Amino acid sequence: MKSILLLLMVISLSSCAVAGLVGTAVSTTVKVAEVPFKVLGSIVDGDDDDDDDKDNEED
Repeated sequence: MKSILLLLMVISLSSCAVAGLVGTAVSTTVKVAEVPFKVLGSIVDGDDDDDDDKDNEED
């Protein structure tokens, strides 16, 4: 009886560990995929700021 209980505990804990690892891997992948978009967004925002400054200087 104890061995069955131990086996069930090990299986349930290992499934939780696998789910945790998968969640971490997905989260990391999403963060890595977001980086190029953030870089491009900051470049585009940087270009917009320069145009606004030139418009303000002309006024």
